[in-house]
Amino acid sequence: MNNQTLGKGKVLIADDDDDSRIMLSFILQEEGWDVYEACNGKEAVEKVIEDKPDLLILDNRMPELTGAEVYQYLQAKGINIAVVLATAHGYLDELASSLGVTHFIKKPYEIPKLLKMVESAYASCRN
Repeated sequence: MNNQTLGKGKVLIADDDDDSRIMLSFILQEEGWDVYEACNGKEAVEKVIEDKPDLLILDNRMPELTGAEVYQYLQAKGINIAVVLATAHGYLDELASSLGVTHFIKKPYEIPKLLKMVESAYASCRN
């Protein structure tokens, strides 16, 4: 899919790992996304409210608030946003299931798989 057929929008990458966040930002910008970044959970919440992204790529292990806490906070406030939950630690499928998150991926990222998941999460929120 190219940018014209998908109509890509704004994505917020929330990850405390600078290298991961910068690499992912570069890749998504190359794919046509308008990219924003947050380096901790508190900043992620602020940027979701401020920038109103269409999609949130959310690392679970971050300072201030975990990815799960960010997601739960946004849900409690009635802010519905497409989310791709990511982590290198623990049982991601169990965590995602307990939160009701359907798009999740293990780190380190397999880029083709991640891009497909991002597109799927974005498409599901557009319907």
